[in-house]
Amino acid sequence: MRIEFKSDNTVSKRGFKAHFFSDIDECSKENGGCQHECVNTFGSYSCQCRSGFMLHDNKHDCKEAGCDNAVSTVSGTMSSPNWPDKYPNKKACTWSLSTTPGHRIKLVFNEIDMEAHLECAYDHLEIYDGQDTRAQSLGRFCGTKKPSPVMSSGNKMFLRFFSDNSVQKRGFEASYRAECGGSLKAEVKTKDLYSHAQFGDNNYPSGSDCLWVVSAEKGYGVEIIFQVFEIEEEVDCGYDYVELYDGADIKSPRLGRYCGSGAPEEVYSAGDAIVLKFHSDDSINKKGFHVRYTSTKFQDTLHASK
Repeated sequence: MRIEFKSDNTVSKRGFKAHFFSDIDECSKENGGCQHECVNTFGSYSCQCRSGFMLHDNKHDCKEAGCDNAVSTVSGTMSSPNWPDKYPNKKACTWSLSTTPGHRIKLVFNEIDMEAHLECAYDHLEIYDGQDTRAQSLGRFCGTKKPSPVMSSGNKMFLRFFSDNSVQKRGFEASYRAECGGSLKAEVKTKDLYSHAQFGDNNYPSGSDCLWVVSAEKGYGVEIIFQVFEIEEEVDCGYDYVELYDGADIKSPRLGRYCGSGAPEEVYSAGDAIVLKFHSDDSINKKGFHVRYTSTKFQDTLHASK
């Protein structure tokens, strides 16, 4: 750097005063001593590790990260160990995903490159519709053909990655996010349903169209009690609203459309199911709603009490 000061033969002022110092790029020499990646910062530097590894206590080396993962964020990405480099042999990793009650989990594959086999008997990723491997399998995947998106039926999903002791490939990367709607089973034990996955932290999002079918076993009805209800208010509830139907689909008799803070406190089905539909437009967003539902024997008389 070169600084030049010049003055002419007329006006004189106070001039300037400056402080200067130099910054050394520590990463330029032997990668800063970092095993994986070196990130230069102003006056210092830091080491970072690739996916599947974590920084050692010495802040320079990388060690293999834990392989059993619990995930509860609304959205994000996940990948096989060492991604995008080759995954190690003889590895078994799990991801336990959970989201807000009343919502599902959607998994979308960004890339997949695993040892191919007709039945995926060797290296593979298997996805389960629940909290562990005892739940129903949603599919076992391998090879290089990107699978279609996978959706859980409830608010939990479990993934298990396995590699044997031979062929190594790049693995997989996938994105996940919470999705509203789905089929819910009403039981004697009270359960919760929320308008959106970030209820309590943020207002409901714009452009929501959610449909829940809450059903009970034969011989029982469904009871719904709103704990919280705060939806954009409009005379005819034409903007954001909740609709309730007395049956298993929206062709069933409509019990009402609600907005503002005017939802019924209790709703009982005449049959064994109730449909709850939630719609939001692209403008005003409010807190949303929290519902508790259960199965009940009081299904002979349909009523809603304000």
